Amino acid sequence: MADDKRDTPAGAREVLAFFLRFLAISVALYLVFYLLAGRYWVRLVVLVAGPMLSAFGHDIVLETAMKIAEEISLNPLVFLSLIAAVGRVPWAVKLRGAAIGTAILVVANALTVTFAFVASYRGSEGWWTGTELLNLTNNFFVPILLWLVLLPVRSAFPFLRRFGGNDA
Repeated sequence: MADDKRDTPAGAREVLAFFLRFLAISVALYLVFYLLAGRYWVRLVVLVAGPMLSAFGHDIVLETAMKIAEEISLNPLVFLSLIAAVGRVPWAVKLRGAAIGTAILVVANALTVTFAFVASYRGSEGWWTGTELLNLTNNFFVPILLWLVLLPVRSAFPFLRRFGGNDA
């Protein structure tokens, strides 16, 4: 019982430190994204969306696609902030996870752009609903899911190990 009392403040301190690192990194990445990298990210998403849209028999309208991609493209900031904010994980592991996760987010965002165009071309409420659901999933759940899957988060936060089951 005494161990639990000692672990709780340490766990709370770890979570607070993680949260503060996450906020600081998020602000820094947002500035870099806004000032420099955002236009390249959006172009990459549109570049990947083009062939996807052609599979539906449509051409991409670059200016419109860029606007759509700009509106939906903040999920890599969340994901990369989560990756960078985790302590106790070697940078090689973080970089590998960041590369894999970022590639997945490019494809996920390109799918959203593609579906937005298909919904528009077809004038389909069902396609719009699916596009919105995909966009919400990509922005809120996919970055966190990728973070949990691609990084050894339980090893970064030792107090989480007691919730894992088979730790010896």
